[in-house]
Amino acid sequence: MRIKDPEYPAAVEAAVEILRKRARQGQTITYGELSAELAAQGFDSIPPHRGVMAYLLKAVCLHHNEDGRAPMLSAIVVNKASREPSDQFSALARSLPFSRPANWNWQDEQKQVFAQHRED
Repeated sequence: MRIKDPEYPAAVEAAVEILRKRARQGQTITYGELSAELAAQGFDSIPPHRGVMAYLLKAVCLHHNEDGRAPMLSAIVVNKASREPSDQFSALARSLPFSRPANWNWQDEQKQVFAQHRED
């Protein structure tokens, strides 16, 4: 899948729903699990590493968050071995429009995501 493909916006919506569900449960999800759940919904060309997954997760963070102030939903997507988000996530957090401060850390971002979705 490519970001210009007609089904890409639907894949973003599907990923948002998958991650919101996990956030409501207070659970992280691995990149591989997210890829598999998307494949189960018919989006089978989103591998868990690099490529379109990075763009998809950025789009998820921007979903109804154009100014970047809300917690970044993809903070709960983690590497299977390390149980931490990728380095790409930290780079995204420090880029515009998110612009997280120097003392920011992904653990706090995860807590904010869980707190935001438990309140829904």
